[in-house]
Amino acid sequence: MSRDEILEMENYILALAYAPGRSGQTSEPIGGKTVLQKLLFHVKKAIQDTKGPGEIPHFYGPFDEQAEVVAEQLEASGYLRILDPRIELTERGVHEAEKVWKSDFSQRERTIIENLKVFFADLTVDEILAITYAKYAETATDSIVRKELELRGKEIAISLVKKGKIGMDLGSKIAGMDLSEFMQELSRRKIAVIEREVAS
Repeated sequence: MSRDEILEMENYILALAYAPGRSGQTSEPIGGKTVLQKLLFHVKKAIQDTKGPGEIPHFYGPFDEQAEVVAEQLEASGYLRILDPRIELTERGVHEAEKVWKSDFSQRERTIIENLKVFFADLTVDEILAITYAKYAETATDSIVRKELELRGKEIAISLVKKGKIGMDLGSKIAGMDLSEFMQELSRRKIAVIEREVAS
């Protein structure tokens, strides 16, 4: 991992930690290591539209070992506090992350990061994993929780639709149902569909 790659990963992590969340306030904490990994994955997909060299299928889906190492280095340097299930900036980290946020990311990139952080903010880890696996099936090949999520797929999908997070197409994939069957299930439960899927 080159120094430039380390710096890029540091910037992504600091930007995600600094970006406004659902409250609209900057520096809203991230919900743990798994959430950070998935946020990084979706942000990189949205911004770069390429698969980073460090991403490999992992026990809980796409995992970037570099990100894990860099996050720990940021913690050791006094910029982050990693208290799973909570990752937050220290006072020193806030100052550094604010500089990175304003100087290293374009307005478009900041919008993508903020939108994804807000999108994931009120989701459970299982809901985040279900969305990621449904959109990028190749990332679930080694997942130790894939089968469990598939068994609970219908209820997870319905929960996501009720929250207004996904539409019927992605919902039917998560539920493991034909689109028409999933639509009938939603109709039976009198659940309206609001299209607001993750941007990546």
